[in-house]
Amino acid sequence: MLKAVVLIAEAGVFVWFAAFTLMLASMARESLTMPEPRLDAVGRSLIANARAALATGVVVLCGLAVWEFGLV
Repeated sequence: MLKAVVLIAEAGVFVWFAAFTLMLASMARESLTMPEPRLDAVGRSLIANARAALATGVVVLCGLAVWEFGLV
C-alpha cells in the first residue's frame, strides 16, 4: 500500500513539475514581445540583492559539498 502511495505522489510531482515548466516557458515566450520595464531604485535593489543571495548560496553549497565529501 505504501509503495502505491509513493508512486502516486511521485507521478503527481512529475505532472506538477511538467505543468510548472510549461507555464514558465509560455510566460518567457510571451515576454519576448513586451517592452522591457524600467525599474526604480527599489526594484534595482531587489534584483541586486537576489543576485548576491544566489551567488552566496552557490558558493556556500559548493563549500559544503567539498567539506562533506572530504575533497580538500
